[in-house]
Amino acid sequence: MVESSGVGRGVEWLLDARSLPIRMTVLFALGAGCMLLLLDGPAPVDWLIATLAVLAVAGGPRWPLATALTTTALLLIGFEIGQVGPAVPKVVAAIALAELAARHGGWRPLLAAAALAGAYLAHPATGGVAATGYRALVMAAAPLLIGVLLRAARENAERARRESLEIAQRRESEIAAARAVERTAIARELHDLIAHHVSSTVLRVGVARHAVPDAPPALLEVLDDIHASGKATLVDLRKLVTILRDPQATGESFVAPADLPEAIATAVHRTQRLGLRVETRIGGDITDVDATVGLTLLRLTQEGLANTVKHAGTGVDARLEISKGERAVDFLLSDNGSGPAPAENGSRGVGLIGLHERVALLGGTFTAGSTGRGWRLAAHLPTAAAAS
Repeated sequence: MVESSGVGRGVEWLLDARSLPIRMTVLFALGAGCMLLLLDGPAPVDWLIATLAVLAVAGGPRWPLATALTTTALLLIGFEIGQVGPAVPKVVAAIALAELAARHGGWRPLLAAAALAGAYLAHPATGGVAATGYRALVMAAAPLLIGVLLRAARENAERARRESLEIAQRRESEIAAARAVERTAIARELHDLIAHHVSSTVLRVGVARHAVPDAPPALLEVLDDIHASGKATLVDLRKLVTILRDPQATGESFVAPADLPEAIATAVHRTQRLGLRVETRIGGDITDVDATVGLTLLRLTQEGLANTVKHAGTGVDARLEISKGERAVDFLLSDNGSGPAPAENGSRGVGLIGLHERVALLGGTFTAGSTGRGWRLAAHLPTAAAAS
């Protein structure tokens, strides 16, 4: 398969018009060497006929039949008025016929082969009629056969390319179908299991909120926060189920770029209510990033702050910086906590792995690790302008 592909590429290059300057240079060099080294005192007319024959080959890519007939005519002229044997026109006529047969089937190469054979028959060879006929047959049939073989190699290579493309497309379709089935199964479980439990929790928290109207304000505030978070989670679950069932759904998005600053501020506010001091600085307009970059920024903020609260504890100072440039967005979250890092405390969570995968899908870079005085999470996200 590899050898056939190599032969096919070689034939394609040989017949491509872009290789014509190289072929012409080689033919001129070989023709000049033949005239100077192999022929005995060629006259100016022989040089003229040889030069015209080589120049005629330039028409092969566009007019292969006309080129083959023209070189055959120059061969006849060389037989008639040349002072030495027309060695160069013989070779050029054979090349033109082979190129014609490599490009076309049917009557064209047969016509050109008949014309070339007639040129040899019109100039009898020493040895009589049998020798003349044999020479005409060989000199016309050999280039024709070579051209047919080249055309077959070219067609086989093209057929192999088409078959390879069809196999790849069929494989992609099978993979897409398998993924669709898997996504549908996941969506079904999310709706029937996770969403059911979250909905039940939200309902129970709402009932508890109204069942204890005289509870301490701090407790009521916690219940209200749990209730609001549960409702927001249900909304996100519905969006996720919709996207899983229909990946092409353009009307569903976890966060619109225009709402990104507010979504980030909400995540920061929720964290601050847990006792974490967060200083936020956003440079540039992050509302014009595409939806995927915007969602990645939100998930970096949410997961990073959640890890800070979980591993560094409350009463810690954190700094969130988002800088929007012309071709990329830089994200940085750092804290001065002394708690164990996510990778060091035996946790089996996959939050950082998921963030790394999100950033990698965008072609960006992601780092997370201890700084000695706290934890640092950073990401560099190329924007759509950088990809275009």
